[in-house]
Amino acid sequence: MKRYIAKLFSSAFLRNISWNFLGYALPVLVAIVMIPVLLRHTGLERFGVLSLIIVIIGSVTIFDFGITRSVTNSVRKYLDEKNDVAILTVIKTGWYIITGVILIISVLFWVESQWIAVHLFHVSTDEIRQETAGSMRIIAISLPFVIAQTVFVGVMEAFGAFKKISIGKAPFSILMYLAPVIISFYTPSLFYLTLSLCLLRCIMAVVFYMMMTSEIRKITSIKLLSVKLNKAITTELVKYGGWISVGNIIAPIILYIDRFFVASIVGATMFAYYTTPYDVVSRVAIVTVSACGVLFPVLVSKIATDVRAANSYFNKVLLGIFVVLVGPAIAGIFLSKWFLSVWISPDFAAHSWVIFSLFLIGYLMHGLVQPAFIWIQACGKPWIMAVSMIVDLILYVIYLPWMTHHYGILGAAIAWNIRVALGLVVLHTMRYMLYRRELKRHRIIKPAVETPLSE
Repeated sequence: MKRYIAKLFSSAFLRNISWNFLGYALPVLVAIVMIPVLLRHTGLERFGVLSLIIVIIGSVTIFDFGITRSVTNSVRKYLDEKNDVAILTVIKTGWYIITGVILIISVLFWVESQWIAVHLFHVSTDEIRQETAGSMRIIAISLPFVIAQTVFVGVMEAFGAFKKISIGKAPFSILMYLAPVIISFYTPSLFYLTLSLCLLRCIMAVVFYMMMTSEIRKITSIKLLSVKLNKAITTELVKYGGWISVGNIIAPIILYIDRFFVASIVGATMFAYYTTPYDVVSRVAIVTVSACGVLFPVLVSKIATDVRAANSYFNKVLLGIFVVLVGPAIAGIFLSKWFLSVWISPDFAAHSWVIFSLFLIGYLMHGLVQPAFIWIQACGKPWIMAVSMIVDLILYVIYLPWMTHHYGILGAAIAWNIRVALGLVVLHTMRYMLYRRELKRHRIIKPAVETPLSE
């Protein structure tokens, strides 16, 4: 046992997961301290709108159309081939494609800022509405920087620089909460709070560009901006990212669309009782994201050559996610009312503790869904994910508004859990079918003993 544990903790696989986890965990710890202060200074309604603004900034990656994953894949491939020019061409081409697309989105945000403020955010005063419109224009300016950073991080992942990524994110993880809190002591204006967030994201993009170029300099002296765009590389990136882009667009929509329905149906004040538990509980996804971010390249390599080994990695990650999340989920359900009372206020806890508990259950299931999601992508079947997400979204937009209208934020939380539970069953069934297919293809199947978790 000691030898097994020593081997496990000395593996590069686990070290990379650990660095990934550290990069995602720090914002959670900072948020727990800062959110109550920010809520008191801004008020419930402004805080609800600010939560939605943070979602908009964070979900901009839906517009990368699978290019970031394509860049990571192609850079890794050309690194193995030691083709320095191709590596730089992939990076520059992917960056330019994404920037071109996001500039169109930025113009729309700027031009339609008033419309977004009026129709997307259900606020009670004209003052907050104008602050929201100004925030949309600030977001419009920052979007090219936000999307560029995803490319730079993707390149560093291809280089295996998980430690550097984590260290680079650490100070910004603190400042993304600390800066708005400091500003809230002087003004509760959403415009200035959003300005602080967007400035930090712009600076963060510049920092990660410099970190990425330092990795590039380790393999070549060629300047990134000196290489020419290549039609073949463009085709390669777009082709690989085709079906993945569909999933990348739909996944955040499915994940966040409930917030927009809840805000428009129950109003910004009640919305805060829904979104605050969601924001806290959703942070447990760092466990899943940390593991699956490292699991993906391993599965890409192993499924084609040793599907049993791939299944072993899959099961270890699945079991690890369950073991890590089940304890906090159970404890959180019993302690949610006490926690929210101490953290924010007894009144807030009275409105939110049931919602908090439901999200704990939902995110435990959500964590168990993601390894199956990664397997399906890694085995070269992203169209399966895209089709299942389309069906999921169609069903969700039917029963989510109905349950929210009839049962308020409680109905919305239940609808969210129903969606995740359906995904857990469907995706693991598909994953297992693909696994069995690979076993048959390699002619190594043993029918008498196979079970989904036996390998």
